[in-house]
Amino acid sequence: MLALEDITERRHLEVSLRDAHAELREYAARLEQVVAARTKDLKDTVAELEHFSYTITHDMRAPLRAMRSFATMLLAESGHSLDPKSREYLQRIATAADRMDQLILDALDYSKTMRAGLPLGVVDAEAILRGMLETYPSFQLPLAEIEVQGPMPTVLGNASGLTQCFSNLLSNAVKFVRPGQVPHVRVWSEARGPLARIWFEDEGIGIPFQSHELIFEMFQRIDKQHEGTGIGLAIVRKVIERMGGQVGVESSEGRGSRFWVELKAGDRT
Repeated sequence: MLALEDITERRHLEVSLRDAHAELREYAARLEQVVAARTKDLKDTVAELEHFSYTITHDMRAPLRAMRSFATMLLAESGHSLDPKSREYLQRIATAADRMDQLILDALDYSKTMRAGLPLGVVDAEAILRGMLETYPSFQLPLAEIEVQGPMPTVLGNASGLTQCFSNLLSNAVKFVRPGQVPHVRVWSEARGPLARIWFEDEGIGIPFQSHELIFEMFQRIDKQHEGTGIGLAIVRKVIERMGGQVGVESSEGRGSRFWVELKAGDRT
């Protein structure tokens, strides 16, 4: 009698186990369908965003360029007959159009950065930096003095992404200086175990301590006296993080800034 009860109980367990497996298979199939549907929705959303980006590029930038052109033409052709206040208004229109156009371009760059793939490989940071100094007039004397103290490391990163980051960091370093000051920037690196940290030190206006984290967020402009859209450093952070690294700053108001990016060191062999 006891053996019969054991067999019956075992059969009940086997039936329950089969039912549980069937329910799991059914649940997995439903889950797979949900994932597939949501993946399709996500792809459709990305496609719509890309179309929206192209629409912004064409439909919003075109009237801005028209505003800029007509204001400039009016200044050139009739500026002599206008009073100083009217000429100032026209100049403000042109400047505002330029600023809005740049803001759109920077926002599109940020969106592209978030979507684009960043395949990683060993990148020569020094080659990127020296190539930029040779080809960017704004980074050359007499406009700026930028000193790269080598040797610089190879890092695990993406060449185009690093170029974008270095360009933004150097552009900020030469932009945010006191009136009449020739920017002086020093770039060097240090090994930190398996990581390489690259420093960008300037002698500019500096950043208040309470704003150190804020400057890496979208549309944050700490100094209103210098042109900018407040997107460049947000792009730097996103790109560096997507390459598995970190970015930070050491600075105090009126005493310059030292920005750093930290990535895995590359293998020179």
